[in-house]
Amino acid sequence: MNYGEEIAYWYFRLNGFFPLVNFVVHRTEEIGIRYSTDIDLLAVRFPHVYEPVGGQPSDWDSKLMDNFDKDTIIGILCEVKTGNYNVSGLFKSEAVKYALTRFGFKPGLGEYADKLRDSPMVTFFHNNQKYQIAKILVSNRQNQDRTRYIHFQLADLEKFILDRIKRYKEKKWQGRMFFPSNYLAALIDQVHR
Repeated sequence: MNYGEEIAYWYFRLNGFFPLVNFVVHRTEEIGIRYSTDIDLLAVRFPHVYEPVGGQPSDWDSKLMDNFDKDTIIGILCEVKTGNYNVSGLFKSEAVKYALTRFGFKPGLGEYADKLRDSPMVTFFHNNQKYQIAKILVSNRQNQDRTRYIHFQLADLEKFILDRIKRYKEKKWQGRMFFPSNYLAALIDQVHR
């Protein structure tokens, strides 16, 4: 995981998601994947997330959460770019289709890949539960075209993480060694000093 992916990981984790980094999209010629690749981050969030420290509605980033409906199970496909990149290479529909099936929200979820091709999000119902799946790009560039994906700047994610640490400064300091991340422990130490 590179530094940008780690920032994205903690951003989603601190917004109540369960993230999975570097999801491998295996070569699968039946659906058009000629070479193995990856999606930087997949994440799932359930509607009634709660933690006493940092896991309450006032803790979530409204810039992220305002994109989604309340009481929805959310799936995120996230690409993180810290340097130059080709926009046309983002969120290839074959890789999106492959990744959608990993969420397991319902059988045949890969059928929504076509709907996600030119849209940042898809919404559907299954067994009386609402689901939303979004494509999110995190990069160092200024605001990108939001018609195909939701875009966040890496600096904004890092600012959110720092603000969260400051908000729970003592609690985060007490728990810093339990986070499996030298990056996060160093940020907590920096804020505490």
